[in-house]
Amino acid sequence: MPTEFPKRSRRYGVGKEIGGAVYVHRLYEARLGDVVSKAKQQLPADFTYDVVKYNSRTETVSFIKSIDFDTAPEPTVGDSLSVDLEGNVRRRSQSSDPEIYHHKWLFVVDEYEGFDIEESKRRSAALNAIDGVDRKRIGRKSYWSEHCIATITFP
Repeated sequence: MPTEFPKRSRRYGVGKEIGGAVYVHRLYEARLGDVVSKAKQQLPADFTYDVVKYNSRTETVSFIKSIDFDTAPEPTVGDSLSVDLEGNVRRRSQSSDPEIYHHKWLFVVDEYEGFDIEESKRRSAALNAIDGVDRKRIGRKSYWSEHCIATITFP
């Protein structure tokens, strides 16, 4: 049974909300408030990232690499650094079976020029229309590739 079409975060005007956290492209990190700018001070100067995840419950900010964010329909979650309230930094390496992002258009505004927003929205509609897959597992690249791609009719 199809799920409801996703919507951008109402609180921030941009972002994908899931599991108590909001995910935004780095261009929109300022919308998440001072907690992000404070956490960012803990990052090594040479650390680059594409996505910011903010968990308001734990006040943890994660800075996540996604080198194919603009080019892949379902971008890969790469290495990340998470910063907690006390300024402690935790490194997480990309998994050997990496996670992927769905509905990437939620991470940006409609005027974002890095990829075709309307195409991404059509892909979301196709994804929401699939039946017979384990929705808890589609966030892993291997499951997505083996069980989902062939069953979806993309526009």
